[in-house]
Amino acid sequence: MAFDLNKNDGSKKEPSKFDLSKGEIEKTASASRNWLIGLFGILVLGGGIWYYSSVKTDTGTKTSIQNVSSDPASVAAPVEPTKKEVSGMDTSTAADSTKVKAEEIAKNNPDTATPGKLQTAAFKALNHAVPVTFFQGSSSFASTNKVLIKRIVAYLTQNPSASIHIDGYASSDGPIAVNQQISQARADAFKNHLTSLNVETSRITATGKGIENPVASNKTALGRKKNRRVEIMFL
Repeated sequence: MAFDLNKNDGSKKEPSKFDLSKGEIEKTASASRNWLIGLFGILVLGGGIWYYSSVKTDTGTKTSIQNVSSDPASVAAPVEPTKKEVSGMDTSTAADSTKVKAEEIAKNNPDTATPGKLQTAAFKALNHAVPVTFFQGSSSFASTNKVLIKRIVAYLTQNPSASIHIDGYASSDGPIAVNQQISQARADAFKNHLTSLNVETSRITATGKGIENPVASNKTALGRKKNRRVEIMFL
């Protein structure tokens, strides 16, 4: 009796889930090798970029430092911009206002300024200032403002093209005709005083105004005393 050991019951043989063939192993090894090569390439490329960036940055920094240290003149100091407006206010208007105030102060307080340092406009603000007053019925000085007179001479000396006009005045004492003559004599007296201080006569004019333009009341002795005066006008 013979036995057939070949098991063949007519069913189809299923392929194995694990294919350990040589071709499959070679494909897996090749893929792994390619992946490693790609990773290595990425690392090399990244390292090169990092190194190049570091060298370039360091070079730029060193160059900048050397330029600053070797050429100090190239370092410009910050310049603060000129402000034309402050809190919405036009500074030109403020400057004009300050100038007007300065001229008023110079006119009302001639003793506070320094000779030769006031501007022409400030000197002209002294127009109608009183340098001298006079005794009653006389052209002799009763009082003198020496500081003002010194400034007048300094201004005329420093400004050869400038000239001065003098108006003489009298109080209401006495006849009008006499007061007119006295006022002219007072203007001439101050003109002669300036001439004695080396001011050229041709640069001085003098006019008697009589009892015109009183600066105080002629009803009081003090007022009449103030009205016996001369006033100046720069031209």
